[in-house]
Amino acid sequence: MGIPPGVSGAAAAEGLGELLGEAVVRRAPRLLGGKRVYLYEEGLVLGSGVRVRRWADVTRWRSTVDVIVTSNEQNDRAWYTLAHRHLLRFGDGTEQGFLLDERRTELRPMVAEPFENRGIRYAAEHVRKRVAAAQAPAMLDRIEKGRQVTFGPLTADAHGVFVPGGLLVYRWAEMREPYPAVNLPDFPVPSSWWLRPRDVRLVLLGKDGDGNPHRTEVPAWEVVNWGALVTLWKRLRAG
Repeated sequence: MGIPPGVSGAAAAEGLGELLGEAVVRRAPRLLGGKRVYLYEEGLVLGSGVRVRRWADVTRWRSTVDVIVTSNEQNDRAWYTLAHRHLLRFGDGTEQGFLLDERRTELRPMVAEPFENRGIRYAAEHVRKRVAAAQAPAMLDRIEKGRQVTFGPLTADAHGVFVPGGLLVYRWAEMREPYPAVNLPDFPVPSSWWLRPRDVRLVLLGKDGDGNPHRTEVPAWEVVNWGALVTLWKRLRAG
């Protein structure tokens, strides 16, 4: 990975730590490409103007994984790409979006995954955890004072997480860790999957008011700051 000297110099001067990976700012259509964004342990550097932003300054974070499946004309071979899409809003009101695309992988019962994809997933996961670590203390303080915190369609308080409609609450102690479910189609690929990016869904597992197992799925992109929600779950589940 060739890093422009200005980028590496800016990252070193700001103490951003080690380089995690290279992302891209993209506009529609996706194939137009875009500016480079360099992700570090403590923040990012936008290559065009060598602008530095820190994960600790993010106030609103949205992320998902777009599942993109393509097939050849005979529908006897298919490939998928997982695109990790992020949008961050900083304390000064500015926003920055970027994409980390895993390399395309053939959809087969036995998949030989490109080695680089693990590094891409690690970078995306690091951003989630680092942003969440900065956001969670203020949210936890708000909850401990008897107030609520919203995550898009979800609402949390000291008791647990309320799903849309407010009729069902997942109590912290009875919940499993919320997670994004990446679902791929069975081979051969149905035509309904061709060339259609699919936003993964954030899954909540717990019990309903009668103590029965219950599952809720919400589009991950709609659940604002869901990384911080996971961090709160880890801290509050012990009650």
